[in-house]
Amino acid sequence: MIEIKNLTLQLGTRKIFDGLNFRAEVGDKIGIIGGEGCGKSTLLDLIADRVLPTEGMVHIDGKVVTVNRDIYADFSEISLAEMSAAEKFKRALTTALDDKSAADEKILLLDEPTKNLDSDDVDRLIDLLKSKPFLTVVVASNDRYFLKRVCNRTLTLGASDGDESIVISESENKIQSGEPILNVEKLAKVVDGEPVFQRVSFTVRAGQKVALVGKNEIGKSKLIKVLGADIPINKGKVTFAEGVLRAYMPRVVSSAAAKTELFKLKSRGADLLIMDNPTSCLDLPTIKALERALIEFDGTVIFADSDREFIQAIANRIIDVTPDGIVDRLSTYDEFLSNYSVRRMVAEKYFS
Repeated sequence: MIEIKNLTLQLGTRKIFDGLNFRAEVGDKIGIIGGEGCGKSTLLDLIADRVLPTEGMVHIDGKVVTVNRDIYADFSEISLAEMSAAEKFKRALTTALDDKSAADEKILLLDEPTKNLDSDDVDRLIDLLKSKPFLTVVVASNDRYFLKRVCNRTLTLGASDGDESIVISESENKIQSGEPILNVEKLAKVVDGEPVFQRVSFTVRAGQKVALVGKNEIGKSKLIKVLGADIPINKGKVTFAEGVLRAYMPRVVSSAAAKTELFKLKSRGADLLIMDNPTSCLDLPTIKALERALIEFDGTVIFADSDREFIQAIANRIIDVTPDGIVDRLSTYDEFLSNYSVRRMVAEKYFS
């Protein structure tokens, strides 16, 4: 059980919380949401006793276990340097939940747990948390798909997201809907002697919203860069239709950089947007605003992202970029993931 009463936290001249009241009972799954800098991670730190409040009370009844993106642990059979971020998270989570403490005494704190997880891993995490009815979970996340399926309550910190707005204007030289604007023929890319993708061929038509998905994180990112930043390839050909105006948003490492790149997209007036994980450093209000803007955008979008709700809302075509070719369907993301024959084809390409 967690009980927070009249909590105030002031850091320097900035007041993070002022009279916050919050209570979580045994078995509650609480989502913490809000804009950038609203105090989501700080609230987890308060519950974990890593930060002391200026005023008020934080009472914890149970063992607090924290699993976040900064994982330090002793894994005897494999070094941290050899593990991916997703592997580190999964190992730390397993270690936290497998210790001998009684399940109804545990309080699990998660900070952006679905970052770097593919769709299958996210579903496994959801199933794991739902299978533990007496485990109390407090999770700070922008992943709406995850929050909707795990949390029985949400706590919104900071101001409402109703005033967020992003406008992405198209060029005056609009290309007719349905006209081919990009042709990709037999692309192959090798990194350190290993193919990250090969035999990649597809045509994109004006107005399509294409999501690149799948477990092959390096392959998706490299393909986006080939299309947007014209990086070298080992084999194949990329051809854009005459007059197509491209705008490329690279992957960034901060919210400020992401918002700068979004402003650049608006100023370029492109009819084809190529975006590498645009939501990765954005808070939830900005993600929602970007989502609305891309839905309203009349041009063409090719993007890779890990936010399942974002992909579902925007994409009308899904391409899984495997190390051994692609699986390409005109469908929503949910339809793609739930189709048995599609999943079988994807599995065969990853494990052939």
